[in-house]
Amino acid sequence: MGKAKINAIRTVINGHEFDSQTEAEYYLELLKREDIAEIELQPQFVFMIPFQVKCSRCVKGRVPSPRTGNMVNCKTCKGTGKRNRQGWSYRADFRVHYKNGKVEVIDVKGFANESFRLVRKMFEYKQGIELLVVKKIKGQWKYV
Repeated sequence: MGKAKINAIRTVINGHEFDSQTEAEYYLELLKREDIAEIELQPQFVFMIPFQVKCSRCVKGRVPSPRTGNMVNCKTCKGTGKRNRQGWSYRADFRVHYKNGKVEVIDVKGFANESFRLVRKMFEYKQGIELLVVKKIKGQWKYV
């Protein structure tokens, strides 16, 4: 499971744990549909694999000691001369496969934070398909 959503209550349905009640409700809606062949829960998409960059605070992993002036291992890169950067991945709520061959990736939102705009844009750039965002508005599921 991903990070807990803002003010969300984790919910279990059919043995599957959902990050929010809203997400679980949408899952129940999907189960009612006869045009769906498969519902994938929490599909993960990798935007960027972990990588390294050259440490700009040292020369080949060494820096002068502020006390003695002797060359010592750089604390920032631990003497390697390289700094590790985390990869970037995104876990959607659902990937829905329809009987007609259509596939949709769906994220259920009660509240979308500012960083989600960037995630959505990167998803669409990398996958070449729209990331559908659904929200329950006045008792109806709407694409937003």
